[in-house]
Amino acid sequence: MKATPILPPRLSRATFIVALIVIFTMAMIPLPEAFNAFSFQDKLEHCAAFLMLILLGWSGWPSRLWSIAIGLLLYGVLIELAQHFFTLNRVGDPWDVVADTSGLVIGAGLIRLRGHRDTSMA
Repeated sequence: MKATPILPPRLSRATFIVALIVIFTMAMIPLPEAFNAFSFQDKLEHCAAFLMLILLGWSGWPSRLWSIAIGLLLYGVLIELAQHFFTLNRVGDPWDVVADTSGLVIGAGLIRLRGHRDTSMA
């Protein structure tokens, strides 16, 4: 029932690290008023970002899924604390951490489904 990543680990690891840096930078820089198509767009963006991060992290370190998930959850909390304490135009939002966690859970579920599919096809 072990899922195998699609991307080579070295590429996944490099992309994962770049994504962590880009996401943190985007979270900290001042942004002008953004166009929101719907009210929870920001939460959907958080969910998608953390879904992508867990998939990249798992692809780079397949045997460390739960360590990556916990680390990413702490990373999400760190972003919210940094926004609250170190920016003038951003506010830490606990609901963003909930959205981050949703992305992590969805990603872990997709990885698990892939593991079931890989075993049934063997």
